[in-house]
Amino acid sequence: MQGTTENCSAVLRCSYLSVIPFGRDRLGARPLGSAVFRQRLRLALVGMRSCSLLLLTALGAGALAGCQSAQSSPSSAVAIDSIVQRGTLRAVVVGSALPYLEKSGDGYQGLGVTVLEAIRAEIQEAYDPKEGRLKLEPIPVVSVSEGLEKLRSGQADIACGVVFNWEREKTFDYTIPFAQSGVRVLAPEGNNGTPEALAGQVVGVVQDSVAAQKLKALAPEASYKVFADPAAALAALQSGAIKILGGDTLWLRGNQEAVAPKSSLVPAIPYGKAGMGCLTAESSPKLRNFSNIAIGRLMQRYLDGDAATLKSINQWVGPGSAVNLPSELIANYYRMVLSTTAGFEKS
Repeated sequence: MQGTTENCSAVLRCSYLSVIPFGRDRLGARPLGSAVFRQRLRLALVGMRSCSLLLLTALGAGALAGCQSAQSSPSSAVAIDSIVQRGTLRAVVVGSALPYLEKSGDGYQGLGVTVLEAIRAEIQEAYDPKEGRLKLEPIPVVSVSEGLEKLRSGQADIACGVVFNWEREKTFDYTIPFAQSGVRVLAPEGNNGTPEALAGQVVGVVQDSVAAQKLKALAPEASYKVFADPAAALAALQSGAIKILGGDTLWLRGNQEAVAPKSSLVPAIPYGKAGMGCLTAESSPKLRNFSNIAIGRLMQRYLDGDAATLKSINQWVGPGSAVNLPSELIANYYRMVLSTTAGFEKS
């Protein structure tokens, strides 16, 4: 983590027009996905690493982005070369937690997979444009801690849909956020989810999750039942084994109708706010750079109204999905992320 104040200032001063063309260059010949776009966006994002920001929206969540060194280490080059030579981008998947992940046949789908596919395509285009050469390889784990160990040991390359956490930031690297959320609980009607209302109640949480840490610190009078993975926690709520479940707001909202339709998502103001991004090992800054570029382009395509991108994101968190966020709310968040992390602005 060698970012400098100078790098941060330079990135934050970039304008939207100097970094992201409006879909085509001045000759009108090359589309948004061109090498020119990738080069400009890479130059804007490659310096992000040590600056941070807090973004608030209707769900009351924040996003963190920073400055990073533009120089890739030898180990970083090896990591990218290994991905290309192996032909697979190995992605950690923890259970099946909507809206980020959902088991589908032999594979997975969800918002996190949409982002992973964008990252895979970015790497493939840069190193091996031949279609279909680079594949996503899911690495299933049963807990967050196991997933982190897979990244640390080099048995996996990346994990997407990970809530920002300062402790994790000490040993891993986060990308720019692609979603936002906050810590809330699903509770029976009449319970407003405040610390006073949770006192003496049993609250289910997922082991090693940010939500578990936040709730235990801010609602210490509650008792906590810890589950190894999101699926086990949701099953316990659905069966009635627990009456209250704490977790990420988007996760709770995405599964509410299926497991606890009569419960309330509370409190109105979340216990904690955090950005949701992808996580890589510190030894892989080049992979993080490609990931930042891919996420930036994905958000820009959404803002530009690209039909395929709108569908790929809205089906998980947009209108008509279980989360059912308005498209404009999602677009406003993307505008804030892009304008704050790289100084992009609509003109």
